[in-house]
Amino acid sequence: MTLQGPARVQVSHHQYVLLDTDAEEPDQDIDDTLAGNGLVYLNTESTYATVLTGTSYGDVDVVFDVTASEPPLSVDGWDEVVEVSMYFPAEGPLVGDPLSEDLVEVPLLGDEEEYQWWRVRIHARGRDAASAAGDICADEGDTVLEQHLVQIWAASQAPEIRHRLTDQTGRRRRTTSAEEYTAAKAAEADHAAIPPTPAEETPIASAQAELHTRTPRPPD
Repeated sequence: MTLQGPARVQVSHHQYVLLDTDAEEPDQDIDDTLAGNGLVYLNTESTYATVLTGTSYGDVDVVFDVTASEPPLSVDGWDEVVEVSMYFPAEGPLVGDPLSEDLVEVPLLGDEEEYQWWRVRIHARGRDAASAAGDICADEGDTVLEQHLVQIWAASQAPEIRHRLTDQTGRRRRTTSAEEYTAAKAAEADHAAIPPTPAEETPIASAQAELHTRTPRPPD
């Protein structure tokens, strides 16, 4: 299945993802998180993006707008707008709940096997209202409170741009109290001390293997 235009995207743990096949999930500690923009963060290769939502579990309305050139910037009516560079083939990224096998594809413009840099401008509104509501499931009659617009066009790699950062959901991601910071650092240290266990196949890995067999070359 592919996504074109408006879509109802499934989220869990306050996030949905855009990722290339076999891309590694971002590995962030508390210091990385506090340095982030509060809306989206990427892995080192820029092939996996985690988009942070106010909705904890359930549905977020997302419009995907793939264009041949950079669209005009408009922040009117949006709480957060952040622009990043990502590296995908024109075949497009997989999108959806990071814990679900029901990932779908956003087709991009160009040769399917051609890997290149894309500019991704993510807009969000309603995250604070959705955060207060908690789980939002449209199939159960809930009103979807959170909307996103994801604009994508081909462009050279460039630094992140934070066009607008105004909601409380993002502010909480970018700051924390001294007590919360100390507790998070202690939890990280405890986790790092746990011996590694054999890797198991995750739902995302299973879905990726089933949907695609891409072999990407590394970014230039």
